[in-house]
Amino acid sequence: MNAPLSLRGAALLAHLQPHVRGSLRKGEPMALLRMSLLGSRAFNIQHGPAIAEELAGRMQAQAQAALRPGDEVIALGASDFAVFLPTVNDGNHALLAAARLLRQFEEALELDGRPVVTPIAVGVAVTPDHGDDAESLCRSAEAALALAESSADHMALAPPRDATPLISPADLREALQGGQLEVHFQPIWDLRAARITGAEALARWTHPRLGPISPAQFVAMAETSGMIAELTRWSVNASLQHAVEARKAGLRLPVSINLSAVAFAERGLVEHLLDALKLWGVPPRDLVIEVTETAIIADLDKGAHILDRLSAEGVRVSIDDFGVGNSSFAYLREFPATELKIDRSFVTGMIQNKRSEQLAKAMIDFAHHLGMQVVAEGVEDKATLGKLAELDCDYAQGYVLGHAKPAAQFVAMMIATR
Repeated sequence: MNAPLSLRGAALLAHLQPHVRGSLRKGEPMALLRMSLLGSRAFNIQHGPAIAEELAGRMQAQAQAALRPGDEVIALGASDFAVFLPTVNDGNHALLAAARLLRQFEEALELDGRPVVTPIAVGVAVTPDHGDDAESLCRSAEAALALAESSADHMALAPPRDATPLISPADLREALQGGQLEVHFQPIWDLRAARITGAEALARWTHPRLGPISPAQFVAMAETSGMIAELTRWSVNASLQHAVEARKAGLRLPVSINLSAVAFAERGLVEHLLDALKLWGVPPRDLVIEVTETAIIADLDKGAHILDRLSAEGVRVSIDDFGVGNSSFAYLREFPATELKIDRSFVTGMIQNKRSEQLAKAMIDFAHHLGMQVVAEGVEDKATLGKLAELDCDYAQGYVLGHAKPAAQFVAMMIATR
């Protein structure tokens, strides 16, 4: 096993560059993986720097144990790593290493005398497809990690360099002002009534020159360029507009809207949401705000204040991706959440994995005990749908129930099939 290695910025590039040159000279691909703990900020806040540092060392050793002799796990920061594979056959070969890393972290680690779940995401880049120098390879691996963090299986291969749309803040501003963005609705299924009972709003962007842009890419762009408040306003108004169309036809269509951690921290959020409800004449109970536990934990006092104000006005609050963060269940006692969304990682494969089923049941029972309803994400087959009904889950989302489609089409379908 290699000795622990910790590098930063320019040092990492200097370490990789000779290997990249050698890979290209010999015509033998090499891979760079970016591995990160999901919910690392929440973990650091909850457990403190000493435990976080211990976790980083344990994760580096755990990852190294899953790899081949000669592969390197390089610490970049707290719970953030680069994994260097000197030789691979191709991108799929590198993805096998990513899958090994994911399996390595399925079991809880014992820290400070108690088990701690450490879910990770892994992004993969290989030469020459994703970079012909250390800097471009690192950028591709970073982009792949962003895709992995929002994917169902938490790993992703970077797209070829010539297939990666390069967008700028100016592109996003033009999209917001020029009507390039579109809201899609994905159905939310009532497991007891066996019918669609609402929809989750998802932003989609088709650039006139570059084609479809990944939501992970343009949301990150909005966060870093100061446009997240503008993107949030667009999403809320576009979604409520379609909810109004449904109401005009005599249908109640509650809409769930995701808030990124950065959007949740924006000043004036509550006022904007309440003003939008008044503008469109939508009852507050028909708006569900989805926020991750990581966003709430980042500032407990502010998070509690925002959720209290929304709840007092009748807006429903959903804790998204529940189970993948590192916060304690205890924080839920302090927040007026009305709903938990069980992350797809606990739902996918639930039929084959008894432990996943038991974890899902524990979350459902726990939420019901606190007076909350439960939505299971990532339901992809009828057997899983049936099992969730047996476990007394309230709602479900997933491909077996329908893909997201343009909101206007979704509303028209609801009206036609009522």
